[in-house]
Amino acid sequence: MLALLRLIMVRGQRVLGLLGLLGLALPACQSRQEATETAPPPPVGHYEGSLAGADQPELRAALDIRHPSTGHYEAELMVPAAGTLSFVADTVLFSNNQLRLMRPARPGQTLTLTLDGDFWRGTLVLDSAKATAILLKRGVPSPSAYRVAKVPQVAAGAWLFAPADTSTPGAALVLLPDAETSPAAALWADALAREGIIVLLLPPADSAGGASSWRAALRLLHHTAGADTANVGTWAAGRQAATLAQALTAPNSPRTAFFIVQNTVIDAVTRTVFRELRPRQLPVLGLYGGPTAAQRATGLRNALGGRRGSTVRAYRTSGTGLLMPERVSPRFGPGLPGDVVEWLRSR
Repeated sequence: MLALLRLIMVRGQRVLGLLGLLGLALPACQSRQEATETAPPPPVGHYEGSLAGADQPELRAALDIRHPSTGHYEAELMVPAAGTLSFVADTVLFSNNQLRLMRPARPGQTLTLTLDGDFWRGTLVLDSAKATAILLKRGVPSPSAYRVAKVPQVAAGAWLFAPADTSTPGAALVLLPDAETSPAAALWADALAREGIIVLLLPPADSAGGASSWRAALRLLHHTAGADTANVGTWAAGRQAATLAQALTAPNSPRTAFFIVQNTVIDAVTRTVFRELRPRQLPVLGLYGGPTAAQRATGLRNALGGRRGSTVRAYRTSGTGLLMPERVSPRFGPGLPGDVVEWLRSR
């Protein structure tokens, strides 16, 4: 499944919107006026430079603007030393030499640039923080790491992060955050997609709505290009993880190859639920962040009973989103996201 960008008009601006291909192409809604619009497109190329926050050292950055087919454009920001800042834009706006990129599932993060010859100059807005960007054209754009598309068929606010190269089937997962971990979920989806893992990110929901969307998401992933149908699993946080653990014990439970559990409180009720998973021999990875991470991780470890293929890890110096705060942008906790990627590949 790959995403296509289509050119549309929004209040006199060129907007490069993203349409997901879910087996069949979504119908285009482009008017004749939009199809014949002739304003200049954004300049394609590979740009390199830096990002600089207040009282922070400069970070090397790169921007690729691609033109994969007539009328379609893609843009990707890469910050190697701060992976949580890298993203593939879901929307690209270009008008009067001004470029604006918007990050999927992170409405508070946008990159706004002005073209000055071969330079882009502007600002990366990170919710309440800002960083100044300057980028110089260096050549042709690099190949895309992954594609991103909205998936309204599953749930409002659902996003599919799929590696651009789907020639080799790989792991795929449904990522279902709770309200507390939702701000970090898009950062995780980006990081895993760059490692070749397909991620279908769902919005936080109540237990009933989350379980319904989860089942639809699993069905979609089993029909997604590049997904290994024998290696489709779930990542759920907080109460959602306990709710889905209970659903997995039902006789007609959906097929899932693994289960990643994040920051789930183990009490008398949830302990019983996770114990009931033991006969299913489902590999479980438990992830806990925060000062009480070790204690909570022990609770899940005891509930799982040391089953082969399951691992529970505590990241005491990170927060509940498994990130560590920084002035410009949070960063992943020690060993992350590598620990998760390694576990997914080693099962």
